Amino acid sequence: MDETGVPAATVGFTHTPPPGWFVDNSAMGGGGVAEWRGWSFTTDEFWTQAQRDQNRECNIRARNVFAVADGDEWADKAFTGTFDSTLVSPAYPVTGGGTAVLTYTTYYRHEAPQKGEVLVSYDGGSPLSVRTYTGDVSSRTETIALQVPAGATSARVRFRYTGGNNWYWVIDGVGIGRP
Repeated sequence: MDETGVPAATVGFTHTPPPGWFVDNSAMGGGGVAEWRGWSFTTDEFWTQAQRDQNRECNIRARNVFAVADGDEWADKAFTGTFDSTLVSPAYPVTGGGTAVLTYTTYYRHEAPQKGEVLVSYDGGSPLSVRTYTGDVSSRTETIALQVPAGATSARVRFRYTGGNNWYWVIDGVGIGRP
């Protein structure tokens, strides 16, 4: 598409999320590098070759195909507005009135005014913020305890990345289970 630094034979980019997932780009700016417009799904080889010398090789926890919101790469071509994209998980079963554990691997490089926010909604209700990123986070697994409201039977996770010509956020291995 627009990337010129990736050899043509390198496979590993799509905007099609895994089954049950979707991307909300309703607030996304226009234009920019097509491969990185909103959350993208890519391999390490494709993503690191898109731009060298930006510590992408430090993304050591994600495997195979992972999700990337890359405001820095998106802004390498004329754009309007800001980068504002939300990756939404399928509904996970939960037990109301108890505790559940959200886990995922992440790698987040920060530059103001960008922000990464993790939100959870129960049974289709309003999303609640459970974690906000406003500083660099090295490649690691995150574990967040969730207090499930009484009567809830399902939870969806949203990963919202906002910014402009800033850095990036990588997500992989998302799950909700029992503590």
